[in-house]
Amino acid sequence: MKRIFLFLFRCSVVVASSFVCFHSVQADEPNREGDWIVQRDEQLGIMVYTLEMVISPKAEARPALKHSLIPDDFDLRDGNAAIFYLKAMGFLEQNNARDLLSDALKKMRKLGEEKGDDANDVPPYSWLEMPLKQLPLEEVKQYLQLTSFQPRDLAEAARRRSFSLDRNVRQDPNPVGVLLPEIQIMRELARNQSLRCRVAIAEGRVEDALAILGQQYAMAKHLGTDEFLVSNLVGAAVATIAYRDALQLLQHPTTPNLYWAFASLPYPIVDLRKSLAYERQFLFEQVKVLREVDDDPRNAGYWQDFIDRMLPQIDGLDFMLEGRLPKDAEGSRAVVVATIAAGYPGAKRYLLEEMGMNRDKVDSYTTAQTFFLAVKRFYEQTRDNQVKWNNVPFAQASVNSQYKSLDEGMRADSQRIGWCSVPTTTFLASFSAVRTAQSRTQQTITMLQTVEAIRMHGAQSGGKLPDSLQSLSIPVPADPFTGKPLLYELSGDKAIITGHRMPGIQYRIVLRFAS
Repeated sequence: MKRIFLFLFRCSVVVASSFVCFHSVQADEPNREGDWIVQRDEQLGIMVYTLEMVISPKAEARPALKHSLIPDDFDLRDGNAAIFYLKAMGFLEQNNARDLLSDALKKMRKLGEEKGDDANDVPPYSWLEMPLKQLPLEEVKQYLQLTSFQPRDLAEAARRRSFSLDRNVRQDPNPVGVLLPEIQIMRELARNQSLRCRVAIAEGRVEDALAILGQQYAMAKHLGTDEFLVSNLVGAAVATIAYRDALQLLQHPTTPNLYWAFASLPYPIVDLRKSLAYERQFLFEQVKVLREVDDDPRNAGYWQDFIDRMLPQIDGLDFMLEGRLPKDAEGSRAVVVATIAAGYPGAKRYLLEEMGMNRDKVDSYTTAQTFFLAVKRFYEQTRDNQVKWNNVPFAQASVNSQYKSLDEGMRADSQRIGWCSVPTTTFLASFSAVRTAQSRTQQTITMLQTVEAIRMHGAQSGGKLPDSLQSLSIPVPADPFTGKPLLYELSGDKAIITGHRMPGIQYRIVLRFAS
């Protein structure tokens, strides 16, 4: 299951490497998705999302750190946030509430189908997109009453220092089979929180909305500490939901200035270190016998035993075979032996030409040793060539020609080398795509903090927009895609801030101060 999610994500994301101003390109006619103006840029192949905001000047809070989104280290409580998220999902004690919620969702979907509506146009999902002024508050509040047990547990989760689901995955004999239903359901928690936030904003309960927003960022942070990249990607999705809620909150005239609250968020909000460390070893976690493979010659008997010990570890997988293994041991062994024979020429060529090994030594290997040694070395080389870039700021990595060619290079190597590369191309996630998702999340926070810097400037200048971001009295955060401030242009009584274009999407915010 984890591999499927990563494969789908890898196929849908391409690394962006250059910046093109929105005004310099041709685009289709725009349409609206809630408050957003959405326009497809055919030249760049991206969707440009533009939001027009009316904001109020607001000075820095006093004291400056009066408002926070995630508790600082002193205020965090020891304990495991995962327990409270599971409670909020209803896994531990709210079966009746979960059944009622499921029934309500089925009824809304059925009504939508009868009307011919798309799934996204049916409540509660349509409520997440519609302008706040159109939100049917009483209907939304009635729906949220079905999960009235959630807010308390989500508030408790946000205060907890750690997040662990105690999977003990390092001891799991089949980590590729680990299912993550609790991680996927956290998307639903985030959507419910978004509805609560939107209702609070619509009712003018700014402090409540601010608390919910902080809980969303806490959830994203917790998911960023999980051991699976899928969890990190869900964390990035949660942070994007929070971004859209925050843009609504910043337009309320009584919302305090949150510049320092955004500046105080952990950087990055979704931390990939733990999951990348595990992902780096994933092939060897699944096919544990591969750890034994080295360049010391071993006889044919050893490799017969090796294959017998490997078969249970690849049972049900087609990662290096044309199809699933037969049920019987003899049939399975025959398929593996045939795969080794087919992959031998490419494996030998890889060890000699790419790894520079001594020909006499390689000639001394059995066919199986040549194949499995190439499998292991190709995985290690390809994996580290990708993971190493996580130690370089994304703004520098993304413009580097080596980094930009990682995925294309892996595909080219695979075609040249053949069968021994298949475990790598199947098991290895596209780390560049995941890194892009992480940077996309940070860009949204950069845009929010920049809006707050402009609101602070307005309070200092009598309601005037700045001539440039460089003229602000406080630091402007850098766009993680460029390492530079967002693009800014002043046009009459409006200011436009534009983020670096990302794979498939670009954000643009048009600001003006309330009169």
